[in-house]
Amino acid sequence: MTTPEQALEVIHGRFGTHEGRRALHAKGILCAATFTATPEASRLTRAAHMSGEPTRTAVRFSNGSGDPTAPDYAPDVRGLAVSFHLPDGSRTDILSQTVDRFPYRDQEGFLDLLKASKPSASALLRLPLAIAKHPRAVLAYPGALRSISSPPASFASRPYFPFHAFKWVDAGGGERWIRYTWRPTVDEPDLSRGEAKERGRDYLFDELRDRLGRGPVRMELEVQIAGEGDDPHDPSSVWPADRERVAVGTLEVSEIDDEADDGIVFDPMRLADGIEPSDDPVLRFRPAVYTLSHERRTG
Repeated sequence: MTTPEQALEVIHGRFGTHEGRRALHAKGILCAATFTATPEASRLTRAAHMSGEPTRTAVRFSNGSGDPTAPDYAPDVRGLAVSFHLPDGSRTDILSQTVDRFPYRDQEGFLDLLKASKPSASALLRLPLAIAKHPRAVLAYPGALRSISSPPASFASRPYFPFHAFKWVDAGGGERWIRYTWRPTVDEPDLSRGEAKERGRDYLFDELRDRLGRGPVRMELEVQIAGEGDDPHDPSSVWPADRERVAVGTLEVSEIDDEADDGIVFDPMRLADGIEPSDDPVLRFRPAVYTLSHERRTG
């Protein structure tokens, strides 16, 4: 099993080492926001930020690459990380990206893909071999490739998927497994590669700043509730589309936070009372890698 140190070596081997930057999602921007839960949320979980009271949040939009110099029009995953500031002074986080599912049962498949995708003369040979090691993941590739290859018009116009499942526990002790989705409230078509290039290397960040100058960006948080037979512990498992979905809140992003410290660590295992983790191996592996990356980039 790969260690966090080895995982960082793989990531840096793919994207390079960039002092003071995250190993992945190296190019990002922090924003100030407020989250307000719906009444339905408080019936599903006793978590403090789902009570209906407005909750201050820190939000980071990003490109997925570990290279902070990569242009926004390059094929890439986009990220949305949200940290909720709870009344007792603690935080809880939701991390998401624009690919709607994780292709692998554990982190090893993802790391194999990073190794194989490093640009080189032998990449065309390595990629098929990496895919052959994880044939079940092939079903996820078409959707992921569409998402990565189409440049979005805005960070605000794409849905974001935190692919892990979590157990929500309500005030009476009732339990259910859920998966989150952030839904955009604007409908804007993706750009062609040519249109994106014309807008510039930093067009997504420039567009976000301009958009927030005109008004807030809103994203709606939805949960899909697992049914019988749905596996919450495998991040690559697909739950049927007809499972119940509930709108549980609205995130209102108000402004760029130019004074914020981008050293903040977003951790998918930083959970509030009323929300419990699954045994998903990727979920449990990520915090150690993020902590190590933070230690290295901050010295």
